[in-house]
Amino acid sequence: MNTIQFYSVEPNAFIKEITETVKNSLLSELTKTIQENEPKRYLSADEVCKRFGITKPTLHEYRKRNILKSYKLGARVYYRLDEIENAMIIND
Repeated sequence: MNTIQFYSVEPNAFIKEITETVKNSLLSELTKTIQENEPKRYLSADEVCKRFGITKPTLHEYRKRNILKSYKLGARVYYRLDEIENAMIIND
């Protein structure tokens, strides 16, 4: 049987490091999977204005300049929360 020797590393510290690395990797993959499968959340124009502290004319201007995409359901207009957050990051 071959043995592996690690210099200047305690066995318990090495095991802890491996455990932390695996845990972080699994947590990252799980978070990514959950976010990809999360249902899309839609906000009304009033909710968008209130949540992000903008006025309806500003929201309309963003829509007109294709910064935000809107979705119509009958006479109502909705905006996807993830698209709003992405637009804020891109246009910041």
